[in-house]
Amino acid sequence: MKNTFVRFAAVAALSLAAITAQATVNTYQAHGSVVAVNAADQTITVKQDAVSELGWPARTFTYKANGSNVLNGIEAGQTVDVKFTSSNTFNANAHFVTPVSQ
Repeated sequence: MKNTFVRFAAVAALSLAAITAQATVNTYQAHGSVVAVNAADQTITVKQDAVSELGWPARTFTYKANGSNVLNGIEAGQTVDVKFTSSNTFNANAHFVTPVSQ
């Protein structure tokens, strides 16, 4: 009985540690003008304003689309808002690309 309790406690502790260790995923938004859309590579290049939450300056950046329908209807020259996640300064996944009326 004691061994069963010890095993249960160990499994519970490891499960709690695994849940705590999961990274929080933050979503950010950029605003800019579409420079290029590459449907084959599922990427979009945007000349965008600064993203202050990440310390990113205004720049031209290529996002990887997170899903096959993210880039539907998006064309070069459009002004868009891009909602994205990022794990570092050089890598970001676009989850939503929304045209903005000018």
